[in-house]
Amino acid sequence: MIRKVTCAVFLGLSSILAGCGEPTEPSFAMKNEIVELDLHSLVRGQSNELLSMTEALQKNASRSFSSPRKLSETLEESIVQMDQIHMNLPTLLADQDVEIAAMRQAVADKTTSKSLLKARYEAMRAYRTALIQSLDSSAGRTSQTLRALQASERPDLMPLMQDAKILSRDLNAARTMIQMQM
Repeated sequence: MIRKVTCAVFLGLSSILAGCGEPTEPSFAMKNEIVELDLHSLVRGQSNELLSMTEALQKNASRSFSSPRKLSETLEESIVQMDQIHMNLPTLLADQDVEIAAMRQAVADKTTSKSLLKARYEAMRAYRTALIQSLDSSAGRTSQTLRALQASERPDLMPLMQDAKILSRDLNAARTMIQMQM
């Protein structure tokens, strides 16, 4: 009898332990959080890269555009980088807004605290403010480059003015998109 009980206990424990060892599928919320963090990091990284590119534009302008080919390449890279930000930014902002709405509902349902909601809201706001500042810096550098291009009156640089205007317009649009969501 004791032997049967002992076997049953060991058998029960082994089945419990076997169930614990199986990998569990992450929840939908966890998957969304991982994607949001990846997108969050991606957009921030793209913004930082754009800062570097616009810094190169500004340096080129301060050297009286000694390398028009390099200026052209940097402008094109900056526009491509800005396009990538434009593709990712709406999804990121929407995901953050949905998360805040879900947290507000959870506060109403009393399944989460107001302080947790406030902390997450402030973190998102800080992130968005940092993005705006980064885009502002890039816009300032692009404007300086554009002014220098206009002042140079060099015929070989005139086609690049259009690219600088496009970049400036796109930077303003991204900043406005974020500001409207704050």
